[in-house]
Amino acid sequence: MIAPVTLANGLTLLRGALIAPLVVGVLGGHRWWAVAAFGLAVLTDALDGLVARRRGEVTLMGAVLDPVMDKLLYLALFAAMSGVGRLPWLAPLFYGVPQLGLGLGAILLWERRERLGARWPGKAAAALTAAAATWLLLLPGGTPLVWGAVGANWLAALYYLAYQAGWLSSSQAHP
Repeated sequence: MIAPVTLANGLTLLRGALIAPLVVGVLGGHRWWAVAAFGLAVLTDALDGLVARRRGEVTLMGAVLDPVMDKLLYLALFAAMSGVGRLPWLAPLFYGVPQLGLGLGAILLWERRERLGARWPGKAAAALTAAAATWLLLLPGGTPLVWGAVGANWLAALYYLAYQAGWLSSSQAHP
């Protein structure tokens, strides 16, 4: 039997549905349409976890789905920005590689019914990615910030790999 979709997971799914309007807005030159779709997506990202915790709706599905939607949102935005010449094509590629690894890791953990909560390197990389995406949508330039976000995501992915492989002790993983 399939569990009903919670409000929190519905917000996460809405974020996924906003990817298409975001990409269409960027590719079609409808900047404010893209900004609105991105702003609403960021709002759903802020609300889904809060709603899940307050309403007691924390689910394994949500724990896996939330970061996957985040990765898809930013990958699609960076690819669209590359498509209109605002980013080099290597930027979405280099952003996507560690995201694929993290996504596969999340699927593996989900299959084992395990959770790996967000840690500070992942949160820092996510914050830098959100800042880079916002800058790209609202202001000229932003490419150096995107490369910083790409680097931070690689470091976070390596951190999670080391953590899951047991190469980090608890004291090293939680400074």
